[in-house]
Parts: sequence; structure tokens; C-alpha cells
Amino acid sequence: MLVQQNFEIEFAKIYPNFTKKLIQHNDELTFTEVKICMYIKMNFSNKQILDLMHISDSTLSNLRSSIRKKLSLDRKKGLFSIIANL
Repeated sequence: MLVQQNFEIEFAKIYPNFTKKLIQHNDELTFTEVKICMYIKMNFSNKQILDLMHISDSTLSNLRSSIRKKLSLDRKKGLFSIIANL
């Protein structure tokens, strides 16, 4: 848990307004979905995210789909490009 807290603190130092902007798009994102977005913002690969979060490939796929839906994003638009611009 300490490692996770350090990640979030360090992330907030590098991208101080990211989570605020993300939540402004949709305040119904879960903590896990926000965390996935943080990893995407840092350009982590799906494999890296899977390893860090200890989740299955299908779970990550479902979470990414849920994020797209909540942010009203078309499946054709890359999630990374949207998140990178926040």
C-alpha cells in the first residue's frame, strides 16, 4: 500500500491538475479507473498496468471500456491520446 501511495503522491507532483480535469469530465469514475488513467497518462503499456495492478487482461479491457463509456469516447479514438491531452 505504501508503494501505491508514493505513486499517487509522485504522480500528483508531476501532473498536478490531471485528476481534477479527469473528474470534471465524469465524476463517476472509480478509484481503479482513475488509477488506470494515471498509468495511461504515464504511457505505461497494458502489460505494465496488468503487472502493477495484479489484474487480468480481460479486467483491464473491461476497465478501459468503462472509462471510454464514462468519458463519452468513441471506441475508434485512442484512449491514450485523449488522456495524454488532459
